[in-house]
Amino acid sequence: MATDHVPGGVDRRSLLRSGALLAAGGAAALVPAPLARAGTAGGRTDPAAAGGTGTVTTTYEGRSPYGIDQWASVPFDVPPGVRRITVTSSFDRAAGILDTGIFGPSGFRGWSGSARSEFTLSGADATPGYVPGPIEPGAWAVALGPMVSAAGGMAWTVTVTLHHGDPLPPAPYDLLPTAVPGRGPGWYRGDLHLHSVHSDGGRTVDEIVVAARREGLDFLATSDHNTSSTGVSWRGNVPGDLLVVNAEEVTTRHGHWLAVGLPQGEWVDWHYGPRDGGAFDGHARRVRSLGGLVIAAHPMTPAAGSFWEFGLDRVDALEVWNGPWTLDDAAGIAVWHAMLCLGKRVAAVGNSDAHSPSDAVGRPHNVVYADSLSTPAVLDALRRGRSYAVESSAVTVDLTARGGGAAAGPGQELPLGFFDAVDVTLDVRGAPDTVATLYTEWGIMAATRIDGSGLGRLRWRGWGRASMFARAEVRRPRPASTTLDQLVALTNPIWFSSAQLPPYDVEQRTLFHTERRPDGSWGGMRPLPGAAGAASFAGVQTALAGLADGSVTVLGIAPDNSLWLTDVRGTAVLRPWQRVPGPDGKEAFTVREADVAAFPDGTCQIVVTALDGTTYHQQRRADGGLAGFRPVPGSTGAGRWGATKVAIAALPDGSAQLVGYGTDGAMYHCVRGRDGAWSGWQRVGGAHGAATFSGPALAITGMPDGSSQVLAIGLDGMVHHQLRRPDGSWTGFRQPRGVTTATMAASAIGIAGMPDGSAQIAAVGRDGRIWHGIRRADGSWTPFAQVPGPNGRDPFPAGQVRVTALRDGTAHLSAVSAG
Repeated sequence: MATDHVPGGVDRRSLLRSGALLAAGGAAALVPAPLARAGTAGGRTDPAAAGGTGTVTTTYEGRSPYGIDQWASVPFDVPPGVRRITVTSSFDRAAGILDTGIFGPSGFRGWSGSARSEFTLSGADATPGYVPGPIEPGAWAVALGPMVSAAGGMAWTVTVTLHHGDPLPPAPYDLLPTAVPGRGPGWYRGDLHLHSVHSDGGRTVDEIVVAARREGLDFLATSDHNTSSTGVSWRGNVPGDLLVVNAEEVTTRHGHWLAVGLPQGEWVDWHYGPRDGGAFDGHARRVRSLGGLVIAAHPMTPAAGSFWEFGLDRVDALEVWNGPWTLDDAAGIAVWHAMLCLGKRVAAVGNSDAHSPSDAVGRPHNVVYADSLSTPAVLDALRRGRSYAVESSAVTVDLTARGGGAAAGPGQELPLGFFDAVDVTLDVRGAPDTVATLYTEWGIMAATRIDGSGLGRLRWRGWGRASMFARAEVRRPRPASTTLDQLVALTNPIWFSSAQLPPYDVEQRTLFHTERRPDGSWGGMRPLPGAAGAASFAGVQTALAGLADGSVTVLGIAPDNSLWLTDVRGTAVLRPWQRVPGPDGKEAFTVREADVAAFPDGTCQIVVTALDGTTYHQQRRADGGLAGFRPVPGSTGAGRWGATKVAIAALPDGSAQLVGYGTDGAMYHCVRGRDGAWSGWQRVGGAHGAATFSGPALAITGMPDGSSQVLAIGLDGMVHHQLRRPDGSWTGFRQPRGVTTATMAASAIGIAGMPDGSAQIAAVGRDGRIWHGIRRADGSWTPFAQVPGPNGRDPFPAGQVRVTALRDGTAHLSAVSAG
């Protein structure tokens, strides 16, 4: 009788009985009892009739009801002497699809999903997706995963053929090396999500290796759907300079996840959902106990069974970039960013998910700083977020933060005090004609355009712990299949606090409101009551506009990026907070930035940038009704305008002026006429004769004489101001004097034109306090003075500020507390 021992120390029979397989063994543990007993039809032929050397074929018929979250099985017995099992299946393709696999007495033996209608397995060989090994006598079952779209159900047929004969020689495989010798600390490139012929991929593992080497990858992980067969298919085909990591894409009906770093032959079950008593958590714990990494794959994909339902904070990493850049990926990054703002340290990865030979392996892929080119070191670095993702091996990114005499990169900590200064530098290579953007918890802080050379540098000086983290993106302002731009690179964040000392709870960020009376005195800084009876409104951004009747319309962006609106007069809130619906009328609309301007006729106009970068505009009628968001036209009056930040001002003639940072990082200006016609976007010249102006913040206000004033923060972190005359010409940017310095450094700003032709200026300084100044009608400036806090004396720490004016000369100010 042939031995089951395989060269390399791998005993296949032990492997088949390993703890990775179903703990209870066999298919009985696979299928809930009611489905396991689903009726089948078919006759069994006596195995003895084959004389011990022939074949015995049995056909089973069944029907599965409507639904995608269901499992069934076809049990059958295997007598001694069977050396091979062959299974074929067919089904009513107009009614759905049928996934298939097989379990034996020791548990899992293979899965091919809907990629195959026939498979075979024996001790010597197996169809890809199935594990070669001895055919054990006992209870077997064909595992079925019907996904039925027809209301009347789906009929299917399964045929099982048992081949009797002499014992077959075992199929050996190589143990994958866990390290590439001689490779110490450094940056390594790799793709963690690849499919071969062992599931629904079109490449063999050898062809995947060739493609990975062509892209310049240092490591790869083959992650076929719901099977362990890929891991036992390596035989003399692992290059000595390439690290191959074993993995599985666990494909549940409630989201897919990558179990990366599994021992060869280890299998992870997928027959569970969020309501199955923590089954996912149990499997995730087991993967981690084996040294593996748990990654939610393409979590925002809206396809049936793909959307992640197990909780995004229960994984080690999120695959926020999956193959060619799409709107699903943009949504994934937005959700991930919101998690970061809540202090949740979940790493981001990007993978190709390459299936067919036409899919590019390693586009995108991850660049990881690991102590060595070894499976434990690479997975540890990925778990800590010591990595960034790029569209190809041509792109390199270096994100570094310095403060307190120390430096840190992605995935590392740079513990700083609340308002300690931090200097962040981003260097980019290999990314021509792109825009580099720096994000903190407060949103976009800086952006710069990278020219055709592909080389770019971005610098930003800001707060430490009050900013929570810094991360970077590089995008190409060119439409993709479903987006206005294309992602080129994405870094994990640098954290400005220790994981043992959370920065603070973003939910405690509160929207405060105060007013400055015509005589220059301030009212008390007070929190605005929240929605649904909450004591205060928890928000991350705000905007406000003073109406002709003396009330003030206030916008607030909540921590989940939802947009809310209310009206206040003095200290009274006039109406409950209302969530502002999106352009489709659905309340699930989320935004990155928002601004509002009030007009003499009692109406308001609201502009927002959605999380995908699209700029929307709508009118709020004098009675409070909303007309609904519509996309703002592009620079030629056609298409849609994409921006990272946008601000709006009302002019006396009923027109509106908007400024925004486009997707190229530069400032643009446009006019919306009183008749609703758009002028198109024109680029605004920069400071000191520069062709463009870029920065992290901007604001605009209309003046009684028909001019407008623009306030912005440049990439140097300083406040810049200029005036647009009624004839459309610009004065050019100038810098107001700071509190004790020649220029004013700030991280947030607001400006409001007053009836007397002056402008009120509010800024959050480098010290985290709110400062106020006035630009008089003659162009001179008052010194900046600190705005008092809630008790009327102590300074107020804030992260964002806006200001508006009323006809009686009162200025209202809203601010989001910095913790």
